[in-house]
Amino acid sequence: MKYIGIDLAWNPLNNYSGIALIEDDTILYSGVVKGLENIIDFINQYPDAKVGIDAPLKVENETGNREIEKAFLKDYSSKKLGVYPVSRSLLLKNCELIAGEEIVSKVSQVLGKTLFEVYPHVTIMNCFHGSVLPYKRKKGRDTAFLKEQLDILQSYLEKSLQGKFKEDISSLKGVSLKKHEDKLDAIVCAYTLFHCEKNPYKTYDGIFKVPLYHLFTSKNGV
Repeated sequence: MKYIGIDLAWNPLNNYSGIALIEDDTILYSGVVKGLENIIDFINQYPDAKVGIDAPLKVENETGNREIEKAFLKDYSSKKLGVYPVSRSLLLKNCELIAGEEIVSKVSQVLGKTLFEVYPHVTIMNCFHGSVLPYKRKKGRDTAFLKEQLDILQSYLEKSLQGKFKEDISSLKGVSLKKHEDKLDAIVCAYTLFHCEKNPYKTYDGIFKVPLYHLFTSKNGV
């Protein structure tokens, strides 16, 4: 089984998005691309692959949050894991279209494919780290700290997947560092679906047992 992971940029028309392809536990490809058509072309090359995308795929509300964000915050706020609000008005401020919906429209019509929204932070927390891994740029986090956190994430993936994707993160700077972060996020997106496929049910914290597609992916996945 093949799995595609897409770390979709907020504005994929102008910025780079991460892409990864894994077959079972082996990374076949990881890289970055710019432009929605390049992302769609990549997905269409693998008609049998399942696709996990870190981006909203279905947005019906004009303002506020979708129900999935509300449910997510209820479940994960105690673990100090948040999520950005998602609405049509907010997303259309950053781009002339809602990129996730455009991908769904172009890909599902051609392939009849099921696409899943995924959230890498949730996978990293539940599968690897046990808490939020602070590898994203934020006020108060300098580049040295972010490199340390990215190296932790890379180490987790290296233990879980085969294939060549490792970089000497300490030597990366600027755009090269951001591109590698995007690639790692895309790998996590693909790994999420692989993990859910191999572990359809699993107990976390000894408290609840749920289908992992519901735990790691959006209930609004298209």
